[in-house]
Amino acid sequence: MSNHSTRNYRSYFTRPQNYIGLWFHYDNDIAIYWNRSKSKTHTFYVWNNGKEVNYFTVNESLTPKQAEENADEWLEEQLQEEMLNNADPN
Repeated sequence: MSNHSTRNYRSYFTRPQNYIGLWFHYDNDIAIYWNRSKSKTHTFYVWNNGKEVNYFTVNESLTPKQAEENADEWLEEQLQEEMLNNADPN
């Protein structure tokens, strides 16, 4: 996992109270919420400016650190893809 510039701080507490998973916070008001499912399928919900905008799943058992790494890697891939899509072809 690389340390990319989108990470601004980590949050290991829940918000709002009805969420029991972990939140990972990034620059530009992006947050990824991991549901901490007890099954092998873990869902990560991507939020931007207070609205859910995307999600992805991971089909393996995860520790909180592994979940954070998955969130970081997913966001980094999305940002790289967006940069490539918006690159000037000239």
